[in-house]
Amino acid sequence: MTALNWDSTIQNDGTDFKLLEPGVYPFTVKALEKTYYNGGGKIPPCPKALVTLRVNGETDVTDGLLLDDSLEWKLCAFFLSLGMRKHGEPLNLAQFGNIVGRSGYVEIGHRKWTGNDGQERDSNQVERYVDPADVFTTPTSQPAPDAGAAW
Repeated sequence: MTALNWDSTIQNDGTDFKLLEPGVYPFTVKALEKTYYNGGGKIPPCPKALVTLRVNGETDVTDGLLLDDSLEWKLCAFFLSLGMRKHGEPLNLAQFGNIVGRSGYVEIGHRKWTGNDGQERDSNQVERYVDPADVFTTPTSQPAPDAGAAW
């Protein structure tokens, strides 16, 4: 996020929000913002990758990936989903620079929250990143598309 000033030029119309049914969907990484997490709970201050995912080609979902060793499993799952890492292989986090435009699979759930008006609402939430090999598991299904391919 960046503060605007009285001379700023703006153009973002926002995104069309659609509450997805819980399930596994294809996604494409639309944007990456490198931010910083100030710490809290069990996680100390650390870098944070704020990724915007275009899910199922119809709605954007944002997820924060904390660069802390206690969450290494989630980082590994993210890159595995994108086809940028194989099980058991090391990966340098400099690869975050290559994620925009890459595609993978994600399990979406719902998060409940209360707005300033006191109304309870639901939003889409990333539950987990899915290994493309796990998406098509029945004998009659098609082989998984190449991870990293555009949808």
